[in-house]
Amino acid sequence: MGYYVKAIIKLMIMVMLVVVVVAGAFGAGYASRAGQSPTLAPSAATLVEPQSPQITFTDEDVPEDFAVFWEAWAFVEEEFYGEVPSGEDRVYGAIRGMVNAYGDQNTAFIDPERAAIFREDVSGSFEGIGATVRMDELGRLVIAEPFVGRPAAEAGLLRGDIVLSVDDESLQGLSLYEAIGLIRGPAGTTVVLTVFRDGVDEPFDVPIERARIEIEVVESERLEGDIGYIRLSEFSRGSTGKMAEAFKDLDEEAPLKGLILDLRDNPGGLLDESIFVTSQFIDEGVITVEKLKGDEEQVFEAQPGGVALEVPLVVLVNRGSASASEIVAGAIQESGRGMVLGEQTFGKGTVQIPHALSNGSELRVTIAEWLTPNRKQINGEGIVPDVYVERTQEDFVEGLDPQLERAIEYFQEDN
Repeated sequence: MGYYVKAIIKLMIMVMLVVVVVAGAFGAGYASRAGQSPTLAPSAATLVEPQSPQITFTDEDVPEDFAVFWEAWAFVEEEFYGEVPSGEDRVYGAIRGMVNAYGDQNTAFIDPERAAIFREDVSGSFEGIGATVRMDELGRLVIAEPFVGRPAAEAGLLRGDIVLSVDDESLQGLSLYEAIGLIRGPAGTTVVLTVFRDGVDEPFDVPIERARIEIEVVESERLEGDIGYIRLSEFSRGSTGKMAEAFKDLDEEAPLKGLILDLRDNPGGLLDESIFVTSQFIDEGVITVEKLKGDEEQVFEAQPGGVALEVPLVVLVNRGSASASEIVAGAIQESGRGMVLGEQTFGKGTVQIPHALSNGSELRVTIAEWLTPNRKQINGEGIVPDVYVERTQEDFVEGLDPQLERAIEYFQEDN
């Protein structure tokens, strides 16, 4: 075999035979049980160092099913007339084709350059445009939620916009993460998205200046009528402690008559933090169920000692609430502990683990699924709020927040 053939054998078998040594989530976690929805916005310190497989290769490692692949490879190698892509490009193309055959947008191969961009997530800040995205059934990148006050929203991107290309580079054939990697980049630089929008005849360009966005994990305020408000923007390490302290500070002045927990545009984070956060409001019972390969299940239950077990509770969600946010909202809803208000959530309920490959590229593999306490599916479904209240683009522009207003009214009505 030639050099490139040997290289592709090694890379493809590495992809197929890599061993998962720790369970993780990306609908609540990675290898340290951390996770988030695909996002172009700051996304918490949730990316642990990917695992590097220790694998040796022998001729016996090559599956018999690869015979037809090598037949095709040999014909193209020997007969193709035209500009021949580099060996690296052919290897990457073969891996992408194999990964795409699984039909799961969250199982993905990411080349070294884009993988390096994603590893910046551990810094707790982020350079990008600020939006949650997804792939639709046709493999197109869709803006799920442009975050308020972030560059994407400021530039006029709307929910449902379909991104066709980035700086004139087509997204066709790219994985979700590779597409995101194209959009992200240094603060102060401009990226041009070519967008298709329902009701507009032709695609159009949207230039967006990227920004470095530092996230304030917890924001809190005591509202009129002794109502507490806590916004949790991510489930990063230590976020539970910050949220608990915020609640104590709000409640110290005088007992709160109600608490609004704002999980809107929260893309997720560490699983254990989502369990701890939920446990501040629920002191017993199931919070989430992890369904693994082979129908094995792991049940995660509430931990005792929560600081806000009695206060009336409303949880705010929207289409940017994903992953760990959906675990919290689902557990509070199904336990009857509080009311979920807003819009249907993102629907990110599968679990990925990242693996660092030998050349700096990364492979993310779906290994499990998260369910609500009643074992309802989150992935592709999301959490349907008890009370639906939409916040429109016009509301954003005019500085209106009908979701928050409705939550305040709920407590006022109760009194």
